[in-house]
Amino acid sequence: EVRLKSYREGMTRTKTLQLVIATTHGVRLPEGGTVESPADASITSIHADGPNLWALVDGRDLHRISGDRDELVARLDDATGTVVGTHRGTVWIGGRGARVWRLDDEKLVEVTSFQNAPTHDQWHTPWGGPPDVFSIASDGTNLYVSVHVGGILRTSDGSEWVPTIDLHDDVHQVAVGDDGTVWAATGMCGLAESRDHGVTWRYHTDGLHAHYALAVAALPQGALVAVSSGHAAKDGGVYRFDGQQLHRCDGLPEDLRGAVGPRQLAASGDRAAIALPNGDVFVSDDGGRQWTRLAVGVRSVTEVAFAG
Repeated sequence: EVRLKSYREGMTRTKTLQLVIATTHGVRLPEGGTVESPADASITSIHADGPNLWALVDGRDLHRISGDRDELVARLDDATGTVVGTHRGTVWIGGRGARVWRLDDEKLVEVTSFQNAPTHDQWHTPWGGPPDVFSIASDGTNLYVSVHVGGILRTSDGSEWVPTIDLHDDVHQVAVGDDGTVWAATGMCGLAESRDHGVTWRYHTDGLHAHYALAVAALPQGALVAVSSGHAAKDGGVYRFDGQQLHRCDGLPEDLRGAVGPRQLAASGDRAAIALPNGDVFVSDDGGRQWTRLAVGVRSVTEVAFAG
């Protein structure tokens, strides 16, 4: 049984944020119940952009949700999407087989230049299958696309792609702060930070109980990162990086009963949210210093995000 309570306390009057929870059985809004459409659909990924909430449904259908209106905008043919994002007002989708599409005149057009990225022939998975796009992030000037396993590729308009981090660092998610700092959750090196658009990186592991990072979210003066000893490990933990040190977050269960996966951790300003492996959703109003349980037993969360 899902129990949700209002998340209005502590919000500023100038910027009200709505937490959106994407699941394999629809979109959940803790403040307003459930978005009825797309009803009971499997939500692959969500992304908030101004008044619009973009939802990738069943890895194929791109929906635009605005207020009470839901519209099927475009559909992928013979392909499967994994994540949706926006860059310079345009919707981008990453997918299986490390493919990328862009919404152009209500059609999803493949960005074929992505297959010609300089490191493309090195992209792989440990089990031998094709690599996938795991996350997308934009600072308004640069678009960052993370491939598992293929590192992070940067572009301004999709015409050319520049490799950034060492692809062997095993990036699971990329995020960008308001100041342009790029953060990466890496399987080999913990939390990675770049202040020059991915040209050089600093790695932060001191204070972590394990270095296998799966999720990351940018804060005004740092980041949140979720780690464990492996992708199927049961020793997950969430940490706050304040620019100098990593601190284990207070207010979360000591035993997370698993690892927090990519895009199950989100932040907007000092507001943060996390979906735990058992379906509990926690929120923070102070950049991850303290956490409060918001929801219990939300089944099969695929992503959490804040909408303005």
